[in-house]
Amino acid sequence: MWWYLYAWIKFAKPHYHSNFKMFINWELVDFTDDKYSEDVWKCKLDGEMSPKDRVHLHENNPDVIHIHHEWVAWGHFFLNNNFIFWEDYLITDSWEIFNEDEENKLIFILNWKIISNPYNRMIKSEDRLLINYWNETEDFLINERFKQVLNNSGEYNNKYDPWTCSGTNENSILFLIKQLLHIKH
Repeated sequence: MWWYLYAWIKFAKPHYHSNFKMFINWELVDFTDDKYSEDVWKCKLDGEMSPKDRVHLHENNPDVIHIHHEWVAWGHFFLNNNFIFWEDYLITDSWEIFNEDEENKLIFILNWKIISNPYNRMIKSEDRLLINYWNETEDFLINERFKQVLNNSGEYNNKYDPWTCSGTNENSILFLIKQLLHIKH
């Protein structure tokens, strides 16, 4: 039993969550469509991992990103869903291109701070990201719009439900012993 416990601790894969929202021309981009969600049956703890296995949405929940790998950047998640962006342009999954101009700006707010571009930035547990393309002021985006980015990823981090990939990656000895003995927590 101890070798099993050791192997579980040593090789347990990360599993944490973050929140995001994207607005284009004042409209919330709707990520509830089936094409954005990974089927829960595809969640796996071993074997080869595809890009979608590493970072995805579940059950048509457009607010909570599930991360299952150490080195996952925001760009990985958006590429999995056929969105591309850089500092001054955004390309949607329907191939619409939004370039910055005199009126419209592409602004990224991560955890209440305006940043230049999150594309290559690693997604951290409980991060909150807003991507906004239009002509709102930075004050409005920080003080009003960013409030629409949910702050519930920590709740998903604390749930344990490995069959829907919404569980914790807690690897304490007590937690693992409870799992081995099938004790509810």
